[in-house]
Parts: sequence; C-alpha cells; structure tokens
Amino acid sequence: MDIKKAAGIAGSAAATMFIPGGFLVGPVAAIAAALAASQDDIKEAENKSLESLEAEARKQQIVMDFQAHQARVAQEISIAQRIASSEEVEIEEYYDTSGKANAGLKAEKESLTLGLAGEGRKVTKRVIKFKGWSPLPSSEDSAEV
Repeated sequence: MDIKKAAGIAGSAAATMFIPGGFLVGPVAAIAAALAASQDDIKEAENKSLESLEAEARKQQIVMDFQAHQARVAQEISIAQRIASSEEVEIEEYYDTSGKANAGLKAEKESLTLGLAGEGRKVTKRVIKFKGWSPLPSSEDSAEV
C-alpha cells in the first residue's frame, strides 16, 4: 500500500471517528472535498512534463496574486461601508516600510576592499474600532435633498 492511499484511508477513518455520524458537513466537507481534489491534481501532475508544470505554477501564482488584490479591495470597501454606518469610528494607522543599502569597492595596489551594508525597517499597525450603528441614508432620503 502506498503512502497516498494510506493517508486517504486515515483521513476517512478520522472523519468517521471525530465527526458524529461520520458525515462531513459545512466547512469540514469543503476542506475534505478540496483535499480529495488536490490528490487528483497530484496524480495528473505526475504525468506532465516539468515545463508544463512550471507554466501552470506561474499561471496559478498570477491568479492568486489577482485574487489577493481583489480581497484587499473588498476588505477596504467593507471597512468604508462600516465607517459610513457607525456612530463613532476610531482609526489608528501607522505604515513605514523603508530600507537602505550601500555597496562600496576600493582598489589599491596591493589590496581590494569590498563593503556591503544594509538596513531595513518595517512598522505596521492598523486598528479600526467601530462604535454604535446608524442606518445608511437611503436613495429616497438623498432624492429629497
């Protein structure tokens, strides 16, 4: 028996033991389905060339970067909506990402000196506190104004 098959059997046994009735529901079912699908992807990948796998990895990295960007935008939009509907908002943000680097080379008759120096700094803090709730103005309210 190979390791993949043993892992699949162990996962099924664990699901049966730890989940009442052995049925997968909600997020657990989604995770189990994703793991099963990833095993199929691994089996398909074993039959492909290295170049095609690298191309697929680059494509998926681009997709993941795009999805991460969309998630950040969605997060900012939801924060803006929550700010608009709050009675009181406290925001405290700090961002500072900086870095310095120096390189030097000194050549003399009998010696060669090379120097490198680097410095990095990262400060990030973001706290947003919402208090209270005030309804957003409806389009009817803005039409009366």
